[in-house]
Amino acid sequence: MLTCSAYAQTTDNDLARTLSVLSVSQKKLLYQYGTLQSYAGQPVADSFWRQHAQELKEVTPEQATILANELLANTELVYKVTKPSRLQALRGVFTASRMLIGLSGLIAAYSLIHLLSRYWSRIFGWLYSKLYRLFYRLFSPRMLTWELLALSVAGIWRGVLIGDQTLRTVVVQVSVFTLWAQLTAVATRQDLIKRYLEQVADHLERRGTIREAIVEVGLPALGATLALVWLMFRAPEDWYAYEVIIPGMIALFTLPPVIYLHKVLKKVVLPFPTESLRADKLLGVYTAATLLLWAVLALLPSVPPQVLVAVSVLLACLLLPMSVEEVTRCGTPNYIWLQVLTVGWLCACLLAGGQRTIPMLNWTGLGGLLLYVIIKYWEVPVLLGYSWKNRKALGSLGMAAIIWAIASLIRWQPQWFIWF
Repeated sequence: MLTCSAYAQTTDNDLARTLSVLSVSQKKLLYQYGTLQSYAGQPVADSFWRQHAQELKEVTPEQATILANELLANTELVYKVTKPSRLQALRGVFTASRMLIGLSGLIAAYSLIHLLSRYWSRIFGWLYSKLYRLFYRLFSPRMLTWELLALSVAGIWRGVLIGDQTLRTVVVQVSVFTLWAQLTAVATRQDLIKRYLEQVADHLERRGTIREAIVEVGLPALGATLALVWLMFRAPEDWYAYEVIIPGMIALFTLPPVIYLHKVLKKVVLPFPTESLRADKLLGVYTAATLLLWAVLALLPSVPPQVLVAVSVLLACLLLPMSVEEVTRCGTPNYIWLQVLTVGWLCACLLAGGQRTIPMLNWTGLGGLLLYVIIKYWEVPVLLGYSWKNRKALGSLGMAAIIWAIASLIRWQPQWFIWF
């Protein structure tokens, strides 16, 4: 069994290398060969193969069948005009007519604006005198907050029904952002975004009461999270499963268990006594909370892969900077523990990606390990007393050699980097 598995893996590697060196014309021939096999029958396909065998000397008929099926399943055809025709000429005529209609509309709009500009001051004065009180009530800061909140809910609710993907994405994304912003404005009783953003930053840094943090930060973030969860099941796009992590993590950081267990969570990342800054301690708390959330998500089989990948990327962005001594200055024992924790989690990320067949999770772990090696290449010599001053060119050359060695290892043994 092991022999058969190794043989199959070797065959896949050879086929992948063969496909990577084929020219575009050779891939076209293989695609045509696969199409004939699927729709015209094997005799017609064999006749086509005999006609073009000289152009595909590097490929055997057995390999051609496998590669043709691979191209047939993973190729997207693009219509490209190579020869002028009457149909294309008529198409160009209709395109030109649409452009002329658009140009006429622009000219007409410019003319109307220019015409109205002569009387604009009178029109504006009349409208201002008649509609001042109405607009003052409708567009006061408080009313505008509630109006935008209602519009954002309507945009999310009805936006998923829009047929055009670009327009649907713009409407839904703007609606989600507006919903989150206006919920925060209502909770903080601040109508200007600059003011309530300052309050949100203060609460995330624990400069307010627990109740204020929950009400003014946690509940609006929870509302945005629920909206994105609803979009995950209603919208055809899958990127909302990635976006749900942003408000979800902010809501998590303001939950009472996380707030009350700050000291315990800090011990997960910084277990030894340290005189680190308050911001570094908060970073440790948020990193520990994210790490525990990742462990729970990795153990739950029903979690969407996009959510786990997004949390993994966020956790990598937290752990890698914390593993740098210059960032945290947390003492030697904590520094050693952070290295063990970072490498251990990156390996766990690789194993989880292989076990759950999530390639992006594998690449997150591999990319994190590569970044970790590069960071330590520059950092460890400095910790041992070596100075990179006036030696950065030599250091860059060494870093290039490390990256080249890793790339060569991947090309030499690609099966080591496939965990499923």
